[in-house]
Amino acid sequence: MISYIKGAIIHKTEQSIMISGGMIGYEVFLPVNRLLNYSVGEEREFYIYCHVREDALSLYGFDSWEERNFFLLLLNVSGVGPKGALAIIGESTLSGIYQAIAEENIAYLTKLSGIGKKTAQRLILELKDKLPQQSFASLAQPIVSESNDNHDDILAVLLSLGYHESEIRRIYPQLHDVMAAGDEQQIIKKALQLLAKI
Repeated sequence: MISYIKGAIIHKTEQSIMISGGMIGYEVFLPVNRLLNYSVGEEREFYIYCHVREDALSLYGFDSWEERNFFLLLLNVSGVGPKGALAIIGESTLSGIYQAIAEENIAYLTKLSGIGKKTAQRLILELKDKLPQQSFASLAQPIVSESNDNHDDILAVLLSLGYHESEIRRIYPQLHDVMAAGDEQQIIKKALQLLAKI
């Protein structure tokens, strides 16, 4: 079973990369917020989950073993398949998802692709006691409230500038302090600084 790949990226699509391993090219599906970081010609390494069906063998890649393990936990939730689990990871950070589950923040979870209210409730019910406890100790900032008056306006401005929603949501936890101040210009300035580092 394939669990790790290291090699040069030789092709890239909107959902996956092809990475060379020896004389073989492997297609690896990645969370969308990772794809933005990779370019053809770079050498990269991924922890792999190999999903086998009767008609297909698919590889899903992750930056860390912790991320891969969380992906496996998601697969055990009723109604969540590999593509859905990958989409969930690709639109947030592990710390953001962990905190949302720990705080039973259904509003945050339902903003992620493919998660309705019932699925969000199942995630909380089935995963709350299974997440690594050390992860909660490292959560320095609370999740930015989805009810924040500035939230939709900031999202709209950044989308109009050409950024992807997944990129924008990835930086939300780091915008907590400036969002609390309520100065839209400062929020956008900080957001652009964070997005430039992605």
